[in-house]
Amino acid sequence: MAVCSVFCHVPPGTMPIQSQDSPLGAFLKALREEKIDCILIGAMAAIEQGAPLMTVDYDFWVRLPERQYVRLLTIVHRQAGTIRARTVYELSDGTQVNAIFQPDGLRSFDAEWRISRWGELEKVAVKVVPLERVIASKRAAHRENDLAVMTFLERTLRLARRLKNRSRRAHEPGKRHKANRPRGR
Repeated sequence: MAVCSVFCHVPPGTMPIQSQDSPLGAFLKALREEKIDCILIGAMAAIEQGAPLMTVDYDFWVRLPERQYVRLLTIVHRQAGTIRARTVYELSDGTQVNAIFQPDGLRSFDAEWRISRWGELEKVAVKVVPLERVIASKRAAHRENDLAVMTFLERTLRLARRLKNRSRRAHEPGKRHKANRPRGR
């Protein structure tokens, strides 16, 4: 049996066989296997809805009593991640994940779950809290970094609503709108 050292040659255009799941995808699948529901919240939820922000971490609101946080630590440990704090983890590729047990400014998990839409992260379906609720949470947290992005979040929400209204009007039956009118000479 041959053993490949660091000097072994991989032909151009080929990659070593790797897991199909990214560390984030594997983390989300592990949550599902452990029957731990989560909702993407925070800046990454806003980015997923078009907000022009930057962030380095994913905030997941987990449906889990805080005293059971060890279940999350076990998942991260199994996946060769690093525990930075009780609720802050670094996955094996450096992706940062925050587990949130009760975010500021949001209603119950069940209420937010019902109004959250399904999105996809790393080929795994995940609930994403609506932009309006991201704004409510950041406003309630009242942290300086949250307040600094409020203008961008509110502008993104206004634009999304305008686009939604235009789209709805354009598709109303029996109405001819400017965009649908034949051009005359």
